[in-house]
Parts: sequence; structure tokens; C-alpha cells
Amino acid sequence: MGSQNRLRNRAKRLVTILLLFGFSLSPISHLHSISLPKENWSVVLYGGIFSTTDLIPIVFRQKTDYKESYIGTIGVTRPLEYRIRWFDFLWEANVTKHFGEMKHWETNAFYIVKINRIYDSPISLSLGEGLSLASENPRLENKAKGYYLETGLQKDAIESRALLNYMMVEVSSYLPFERKTEIFLRVHHRSGIFGLYCPPDPNCGSNFISYGFRTAF
Repeated sequence: MGSQNRLRNRAKRLVTILLLFGFSLSPISHLHSISLPKENWSVVLYGGIFSTTDLIPIVFRQKTDYKESYIGTIGVTRPLEYRIRWFDFLWEANVTKHFGEMKHWETNAFYIVKINRIYDSPISLSLGEGLSLASENPRLENKAKGYYLETGLQKDAIESRALLNYMMVEVSSYLPFERKTEIFLRVHHRSGIFGLYCPPDPNCGSNFISYGFRTAF
């Protein structure tokens, strides 16, 4: 009888240990509130140049071709009050002015997931997702049928829209002498998401290879 009780107690302890271990691995255990620093707002400034290359080749092959169309962007960003494991969450809203071959305005609002200071280095990676609204249908996001010297034969016309999905991919680095300031390389991407916002095949959208900085205030 005594041996059976000891076995039951050991089994209970083992189950308790396994449950605690399981909860420690659960993402929920890493979802917690964080106290926002006093300087929790940041201003964002960047400029970019239009690329005729799609997003995937830009990000993974660092291949791109440019056109004489440019953007200047100012915005604000702020962290959200939670994180999951090594992921921080933020939001950003910005206003963009187009120069060169396009002259319109654009506003973007999106959420950001950020891996901050990878392995205690100054380097961070970010991915943003949201909406982009242009003041008019951007001219370079539309393309008529025909043959083009840069890209060859265009079998089907590309028809864009003023309202599209917004996505950004960013690599940033904190300055060694100023911990509140980051410089970054960002792909500023508008997309029809394979037919959700504009006719698919070919899909509409645009990319701007952008450089800028973000600083807390």
C-alpha cells in the first residue's frame, strides 16, 4: 500500500513537471504586457526610388531595375503593449509624396512585427502589413499591352487601383552613439494581392527601394 502511494505521488509530480514544461514552451507564456518607455513615439523619414522589379527578386536576389520616379515619406510609429517571444509589435502611419514620373500623394497605415537587436547586435528585421491609399491611380502601376524594351512583350494589360494592400520589408541598425535612432533599408511595396484589389495575372502594384531613419522622441 505504501509503495502504491509513493508511485501515485511520483506520477503526480511527473505530470505536474510535464504540464509546467509544456506551458513554458507555449507561445501564450511569452505573451505579456510591456511597460512602454517614455520615448515611445518615433518619427520616420525616408526617400526611395521606383523599381520595376517584383518584390521577391528584390528581397531574395537583390536584383532590381529603376525608373526616374521617387518618394519622400514622413510618418510616426509606436510600439504596441505586447510581445510574443522575440517578436515586438508596432504600428506606423505615414504620408508619401511622389516626384519625377508620378506626382500624386499617398498615405499608408500598417502593423509591424519586428525582431529587435538580433543576438544582441544593433541589427533588426521588420515586416509590415496594412493598407495604402493613393490620391489617384498611380500611372506606373498601370501598363498597356505591347512590347517594351525593358521588359519585353506585355501580353495582358495591368490595371491598378488607388487603394491597395501595403507591405514593407525592412533591415535596420541602431546607431552606436545614439540608441534612440535607427537607419534602415526598406522595400516600400503596394500590392493587389493576386486579384484581391485589382485584376490578377498580371498583378498590379509597385516597389520603391528606400533609405531613411527613425528616431524616438
